[in-house]
Amino acid sequence: MKKLITVNLKANKYAIVISQHENEFLTAFKEVVKTNTFFVITDKNVEKLHLKYLTDLLKKQKGFNVKTAVISAGESGKSIKNLSLLYDKALEGGIDRKSCVIALGGGVVGDIAGFFAATYMRGIDFVQIPTTILAMTDSSVGGKTAINTNSGKNIAGAFYQPKLVWINSCFLSTLPVRHIRNGLSEVIKYAFIFDKEFYAYLFDMFKKDVISSDNFDYIIYQSCSYKAKVVEKDEKEITGLRAILNFGHTFAHALETATNYKKFLHGEAVAIGMLFAADLSLELKVCKPDTYKEVEDILLEAGFNLNVTVNTAQFLSLIKKDKKSVNGNIKFVLIKDIGKTINSYVEDSIVLNVLKKFAGENK
Repeated sequence: MKKLITVNLKANKYAIVISQHENEFLTAFKEVVKTNTFFVITDKNVEKLHLKYLTDLLKKQKGFNVKTAVISAGESGKSIKNLSLLYDKALEGGIDRKSCVIALGGGVVGDIAGFFAATYMRGIDFVQIPTTILAMTDSSVGGKTAINTNSGKNIAGAFYQPKLVWINSCFLSTLPVRHIRNGLSEVIKYAFIFDKEFYAYLFDMFKKDVISSDNFDYIIYQSCSYKAKVVEKDEKEITGLRAILNFGHTFAHALETATNYKKFLHGEAVAIGMLFAADLSLELKVCKPDTYKEVEDILLEAGFNLNVTVNTAQFLSLIKKDKKSVNGNIKFVLIKDIGKTINSYVEDSIVLNVLKKFAGENK
């Protein structure tokens, strides 16, 4: 059954089509995309699994011309080098200002394809077709696009909204268990930020140790609905409301950078980052010990390994490079209770003390 979420923004709006039926996608697609030339960007893993399916589907449509580009899989794919190669590939393939980019893949593909679309010939249309639960529930919605630099994650980026998002949960059947869990981290994040009842639903689901297709459809719809409401009110993080979606991410981005994106998947780093944020909240007396325990319990029930060791002094300097920091002051999303979070600047000394306790050299 098709579910539709409309993201209403000041300048435009777009639909999130949650459906396993390609005809429902094509109907929505043809309504918003007024071209017959497409540039599909994916990675080497998704290429083997889903690229032929999508290109065949598009080529069956009368007059459609489809070009493709494949980047390396994993966070290293979001590089300036790969972005430059995409520009070259697009020019060689005759992609022009009237063409449309299609991002087929997980969060990495969505980020670099979106940034490519935002900057190629000063901006061309793009569509998101996420293939991972992390991308389906988080990164494909909201218009954040970016690439990484040697200094940090998502340092170069732009807010650039897609014309359409098609979420087909059938793609999840090819995902390894680790990548399913990786995406569920962002789903748990929505429960922490918005909804105690959603927390209870997820906790019960993890307890049963079985996730049905109905579970997936429900959590995808709920997650996209939460994010759409925030994006509508604060599209470009001007009011500060959208920043609550970064719960756990300040720590996570530093952890990914410190480990060269090789040890942790994004959601795994976010899970650890959410526990750190809860620890910081407890230290600042923003939350009670029971709330910290609830955060820890569901992350463990979901199967995350929350143990990490870092060089605290070096790690603090990475955190201070986070793009949400202002004049060297570190801003964190802190948790008051399940379903309630706040944004707050936190002094370096407090962050360092909690770091030493949470993930210090002597741990």
